[in-house]
Amino acid sequence: MTRVLHHFKTNVVAYLALFVALGGTSYAAFRLPEGSVGNRALKNHSVSAVKLDRGSIAGYVRDWAKIDSFGRIVASRPRARVIVWRTSGFSPGGLIQWDKPIPANCFALATTGVIPPLSYASAEINSAGNKKPGGAYVDLSDGRTTVNVAVVCPQS
Repeated sequence: MTRVLHHFKTNVVAYLALFVALGGTSYAAFRLPEGSVGNRALKNHSVSAVKLDRGSIAGYVRDWAKIDSFGRIVASRPRARVIVWRTSGFSPGGLIQWDKPIPANCFALATTGVIPPLSYASAEINSAGNKKPGGAYVDLSDGRTTVNVAVVCPQS
């Protein structure tokens, strides 16, 4: 019994926060009428273009591509192309290229279509800051999986 009391005394603030959070959620679930929060509850012009402006957001996805397990581009924006792709061997993956140059302050991310402990991907910008078309090197742990690549640029 003393262990339970000691545990409660040392975590009283955490339990208080938990009950406040659950109380607010419960109030919203039981007291608010159905359908009262949604698109109709959003007032006209409350989300303006200024709030969605790139200058008011920390960063944005500049380029992206989805590559299937055979090294073919399934979807991309803007249009991308695969320069080199290896599905097996020492280092599966390859180079994806977009038509426009990529600014030097951008970075690349890559994810696979498989749970991370079983498969992983990484990406690195190629030719950042040059006038040449920009691209990303992609490294995979398993070349037989789909991969999503995104080029993210921070706001300046």
